[in-house]
Amino acid sequence: MAKQKNQEVSPLLTSDLLVSRITRGKIKPEYADFGSSNLELAALLIETFEQHVGKPYGDLLAELEGYEEMNYRFVRGLSQLLGRRAVIETVSAVDPTSARTAVFEACGGMALSPSERKKALEKAAEKLSISIPELEKALWADLEENQVLKSFEPLSPAELLRKYNISLTQTLLFKAVDMDIRIAGDYQKILWRILKTGLMYSMEETEEEEEEEEGEKTEKGEETEEGEETEEGEETEEGKETEKGGKTRRGKKKEERIHLHLDGPASLFKMSERYGNSFARLFPALLKSKGWELRAGILHKGYQGKRVLEFTLDDSEGVFRPLPGETGYPEKGPHPSGLKVGEGREGYETETEGYETEAGAGFGFEDEGEGSGVQGVPGVPEPEEEIAAYDSSFEQEFGSLSFGNWKVSREPTVLKAGKYAFVPDFALQRDGVKVYVEIVGFWTPEYLEKKIEKLKEVREPVVLLINRKLRCSEKDFPARDVIFFEKKIPVYELMQVLRRYEDEKRAEDREKLQDMEIPLSGDLVSLEALAKEKGTWAETLKEVLSGRLTGAWKSVGEGVGESTGKGAREGIGNYVLLENYALHSTLLEKIDLELEKLGTSGTYAGAVKVFEEFGFDRSLYYPVLEHLGYKVSWCGLSEDDARVKKVKGKD
Repeated sequence: MAKQKNQEVSPLLTSDLLVSRITRGKIKPEYADFGSSNLELAALLIETFEQHVGKPYGDLLAELEGYEEMNYRFVRGLSQLLGRRAVIETVSAVDPTSARTAVFEACGGMALSPSERKKALEKAAEKLSISIPELEKALWADLEENQVLKSFEPLSPAELLRKYNISLTQTLLFKAVDMDIRIAGDYQKILWRILKTGLMYSMEETEEEEEEEEGEKTEKGEETEEGEETEEGEETEEGKETEKGGKTRRGKKKEERIHLHLDGPASLFKMSERYGNSFARLFPALLKSKGWELRAGILHKGYQGKRVLEFTLDDSEGVFRPLPGETGYPEKGPHPSGLKVGEGREGYETETEGYETEAGAGFGFEDEGEGSGVQGVPGVPEPEEEIAAYDSSFEQEFGSLSFGNWKVSREPTVLKAGKYAFVPDFALQRDGVKVYVEIVGFWTPEYLEKKIEKLKEVREPVVLLINRKLRCSEKDFPARDVIFFEKKIPVYELMQVLRRYEDEKRAEDREKLQDMEIPLSGDLVSLEALAKEKGTWAETLKEVLSGRLTGAWKSVGEGVGESTGKGAREGIGNYVLLENYALHSTLLEKIDLELEKLGTSGTYAGAVKVFEEFGFDRSLYYPVLEHLGYKVSWCGLSEDDARVKKVKGKD
């Protein structure tokens, strides 16, 4: 049998392979450039993997170990990334676990002599219906060195170096206390990635002033491009100022930027593998943006103790996008001796210029990814990975729920909160009323405090649903303007909140309609259409009209009345409110006459034809019959068998 094991789990490196440079309180990974020596080494490693397809994985590991003498951490880092593009399989006649169990049972737990061992193998092989050599091979076939490299997905040497540089950055950011990102271009994709992964963030719109400069140098008395003669410090016609022997300066230009602040994994009281994993996913998405700058505080443990170092990066860094001329590499062949790539195996650290290697320093996370074979950070997608429709099962569950008359829509709208902004996950809408819902991912009490303070400046109603299990602190947070949940979306609690907004809307509508003239005209008036015209809910409009209808007539004797009040002026007294319609009394009289023509043998099907001739909505059929005093007697499921008869005393 053959069991496959895909090695592509994470593009991140294990922490012992992170090499970084520290200079005066700043830290930066020691990136691999696209020089010929690095490209040659990358090509050699790729070729080695290709040559070992179909061979024992242990042979590949042994050969790679020999290359590590050139530069241990660099070669090991590249090999880790390549290993995750490989598929290894366990090749054996039976499942290795079953083989070991059979041998253990056959020898009674222990074989003390060669004869006992041979006897146990014969007995186990007979039980499994395989030969003794096949059994011996199957016993340890699932060990990594005994598995077989089934396939390998190659890539260019330049692309391997690019992925290595990305992985170095992600591994360093895994120790971030916080991170600030400023984007001048399209920030939607990076913001969407933050929302999808549930990172703790705040967003702010800022304006930064940039001084523009012309490249032309002007001397005293020299003419400018416009043909004007300028003196030192004199302003030109366009308001530009020239310096002696210097560049012509323009005025300052304001540029709008989005400032995103994120809480890093190292800021959490409880180190969260999921949060760190999500944090690392952000960097490949950032590389797709333009006009970005990054600043992160990196928690560093060195001989001086713990301290936070500054890491800065922007979109001008070339190690993440090799130039066209750097993607080629020499033809495959023996690697030249004496190849030197970066520093040697033993690194060093200094406060001025130097390297820092973190051998053996781990993050304390256990890799849950199948087939990783290392202790590190699992499952970070490549930059090309598409964002799924829903990031969590809770979001998927919410999108499938029903909230009565409220319609659920996934609407990533940017809401203003003073100078800050944030994007909710969902919008619940009902007849023009919109309530936003955000399912909070990772959180701390301090983060929620800040978030709720910002929400007080948002005009739109927002409900926070907070997963208590994603708490990143031992402290708790009092449930004030939020709803906590653990296993399922709290539908009942959310409906209670929605009912409060419904009550507020009804109260606003009543106040709005209180002094408003609502004249009715025509035989059949749609209350929904009228409510839309007035900007209110149909149910509130019906309630107000019903109240005016009650007071429209002052009874004087039986069947005779005098029109009084606002309802009388609007002509409401001539109407009857049924369902979401107002029907004029003359229309009801006409319908009654048509129904009487059906006689005592009239059927419900006949009544339906009458209603259809008058253009009635189906929701009015039964209410009109009941209002006119008719009763429907069903004798089956067919409308032709249902009898319609006027009840005595209802004339």
